[in-house]
Amino acid sequence: MNWKQNIPLIVGVAVPILMILFVAGSIYLPTLFIKPKYDFIYSYPDGYYSNGTYSVNGGVIIKHTATEPTRYQPPQEPKLFYYNNALNESREMPFEETGKLKLDPSSVSPDGFEIQFGRRNNWLFPLFFSGGYDYNSKYIVGHGFSKKLNLKSGNSYYYGDFKFLGWVLK
Repeated sequence: MNWKQNIPLIVGVAVPILMILFVAGSIYLPTLFIKPKYDFIYSYPDGYYSNGTYSVNGGVIIKHTATEPTRYQPPQEPKLFYYNNALNESREMPFEETGKLKLDPSSVSPDGFEIQFGRRNNWLFPLFFSGGYDYNSKYIVGHGFSKKLNLKSGNSYYYGDFKFLGWVLK
């Protein structure tokens, strides 16, 4: 094979391949170096009847208990979870342990990330198959970075029961 005669063919094949590699690299390489630095606390109710909620005031979690009694079963206290971004895992956390943490309740972390619920799953044909939002999935998003979160949940019967409480300040 004579390489000098096939230079246009080689360039014609190499240029699209190099363009694909350049575009893929410019999209995926920055996300290898961008990582969220702040962990967060969230809650889920445990069971159908919940005995109150949690909120953050002054950087500390406060428990609000419900006053209405229920006839069907005793109310359950919502569960608190600590999500570790570095390990992509969450663990249940007792309310007493949260008193040691300082929290930022804003929706955007100090390093510019936020939690988003679900995503649109239109796939290839958005006009014909307009899927919906997947409210069970949560993502941490920011700076061109997106990662599905591996969250534990309580025994909730409803999708919208996830409650973000705050970013753990270090």
